[in-house]
Amino acid sequence: MKIYILLISFVSLFLFSCSTHENVQIFIATEDLQLGTNRFSVAFADTNGLVNEESLEVSFSGAGGYPKFKKELIFVPFPDYYDAGLNNGLYTEIIEFEKSGEWKISLGDGDASFSVKEISESLRVGDRAPASNNLTIDDTSIENLSTGTPLNDSFYKNKVSELLKVNELFIVSFMSPAFCIDPTCGPQIDTLYELGDKYRSLPIVHIETYLNPVELKNDFDKKKINPVIREWGVDEGQWLYVVSKSGMIIAKFQGYASLEQIEEYIN
Repeated sequence: MKIYILLISFVSLFLFSCSTHENVQIFIATEDLQLGTNRFSVAFADTNGLVNEESLEVSFSGAGGYPKFKKELIFVPFPDYYDAGLNNGLYTEIIEFEKSGEWKISLGDGDASFSVKEISESLRVGDRAPASNNLTIDDTSIENLSTGTPLNDSFYKNKVSELLKVNELFIVSFMSPAFCIDPTCGPQIDTLYELGDKYRSLPIVHIETYLNPVELKNDFDKKKINPVIREWGVDEGQWLYVVSKSGMIIAKFQGYASLEQIEEYIN
């Protein structure tokens, strides 16, 4: 009986230690949050490195500790096309924030603060997509359209303004592959290539953050912001929108969007 009790105690202690996160660091990927419904993305690290469990239960609390609620976040792995076996990724979930102001997310002994605005600065789900006159390969050479290599010509053949006229569902991706301030740009490019291969008739438009990619490779201080990103209200990070046939934004991702997440809106 004593051995049985000791065994149960050991198993309980083992399970508890496996589920406990210590020295937690929290990295919030979505910063442009607004009152109401948001797609929230975040990464965690603890004493064992980056956390990549299938799901995590975390706590959210508003200013003054109210409102306070728990939420299960689902792990979204980055694509591993080079078989590195790193299993890196983000946790994401749809979160409803019922008041603006300062909020806090907590896991284990770690927490991080973030702000929720009354209205986000970037275009929102339900907004009409602007008729952007983005540059294409018909306007200039492909080297002037992206800092990234290799380049996929199909990402640079469509103007947003023209796609809106033909009532076609499409994707718009904003980022600067070589100078992205978001560490998930690399995985996102791989996912866009996979998406393009799987859905060859789906228009995917990549809009480079900067107007002068060639010049930037020698001197980043000479960067010129692409005015198109201002039309969408996005910053120099990574953003992805899905636009419906009627021209309405039906999905918005700040940071990494997986193939499966995007497919929810295009199928």
